[in-house]
Amino acid sequence: MASGKNVAMTDRDYALVEDTRCEPDQNPIVACVSIHRLRAYYGSSDIIIGKPELIATNPTYRNRGFIRKLIFDMIHPESEARGDDMQIIPGIPHFYRQFGYEYAMANFMTSKVESIQSIPSLEDGKSEPYTLRKATVEDIPYLIRMSTRERVSPYTQVGLYYGPEYWKYTVGDIMDIPNPMQYGVRDTQIIIDSATGKDVGYSIVSTPFGMKVEAIVLDESVFINDALYPVLRQLIALEKKRLEAKKTLLQEAEAAKINTTSFPMLLQIHPKHPATALLGSKMVPLGTGPGFRLFSRINDYPQFILKVRKELEKRLAESPMAGVTGRLRLDFYRKVEGNKAKGLEVFLEQGKIVDAREWVHPGGDKLIEEYLAWKAEGKVPQVYNAAFAPLTFHQLLLGDRSLDELIWSYGETNIADETVKLLLNSLFPKGTQHIDTFHW
Repeated sequence: MASGKNVAMTDRDYALVEDTRCEPDQNPIVACVSIHRLRAYYGSSDIIIGKPELIATNPTYRNRGFIRKLIFDMIHPESEARGDDMQIIPGIPHFYRQFGYEYAMANFMTSKVESIQSIPSLEDGKSEPYTLRKATVEDIPYLIRMSTRERVSPYTQVGLYYGPEYWKYTVGDIMDIPNPMQYGVRDTQIIIDSATGKDVGYSIVSTPFGMKVEAIVLDESVFINDALYPVLRQLIALEKKRLEAKKTLLQEAEAAKINTTSFPMLLQIHPKHPATALLGSKMVPLGTGPGFRLFSRINDYPQFILKVRKELEKRLAESPMAGVTGRLRLDFYRKVEGNKAKGLEVFLEQGKIVDAREWVHPGGDKLIEEYLAWKAEGKVPQVYNAAFAPLTFHQLLLGDRSLDELIWSYGETNIADETVKLLLNSLFPKGTQHIDTFHW
């Protein structure tokens, strides 16, 4: 991570607490937090996500507020100063709520192929119509072209890109680090059409927690039902080789525990991916619920709204609220750590977002005065009012929950009328997310 070549962070993106009173033979580092930077998308809008990671405290130094100081005094300011639009954290349940985070992100559920023996074998006398070869730095331009949101995860509305930095690190720079396979927990294989020799896609397999297929991406010339089993058969063969190589590095007793003929194959692909339907009953979900959940923090709602307005305007244009003019006012009741404002005001003109600002509910008397002033000027705008408990607007904004789910979950959720509800549903529909959490 500190090589200076990592996809997610540089060798300077770590904040530490040191005990300068330590004896010479003791480790002076007693707490630490790194900050990652990830390319991401919000529908058709590009965003940057900061991700505090690898957070630790020496057990004897806990409960002194060191992580709080590192996050609030160093990590958050650094993330915001460099232009990150939001932050996410996977990790300890509930813990990060104290730093202004709220559960509002989740990767889709991991599934397991019930038995690798259930993958059909190649018929005798036949050759694979599609073959694999390991990706190299020469493939990076191709991999970048094949890594658009529409190809990798067209069914999601928020997620991470496999961008140039990702490919440069995972198929190139990591090989310059000693013992690369100790850290190189990703294997990218180019998919080749055997008949033409043409590159027609790629697969990504991660291995820190067993064999897990993270992506199968094909171009338009290939039907998934023709390529899926040839690709999976070869990925299984590669995993067998990896396990055989691993056995040679272990003591005999440990090596004996590794089964190279029968092992789990996990898939973390979207439920709507055609591979999911093709595998059908061969796939078994691991657990229940929405998948691996992450905390999120959006410190500056107005800035975020303006950053993603291209996507929000697209949603409006395709909705019954197309061409809407007025002000959307959201009251968050109070300011809390992790968010700058008590409320948000979004200015709409003919379906376009022309501005977004922090807003504080002024109280009933002030609202009457404001209305009378507008009326005197002959310019009374249409105002759409709603209220959300602090930080819960994250869940609507990021598509983690629907508006109806928030209304049922939080008594503070207050929607003025059906028109406001229609506007909010048009802007912020519920959707799914693609957060390849450990892609570093």
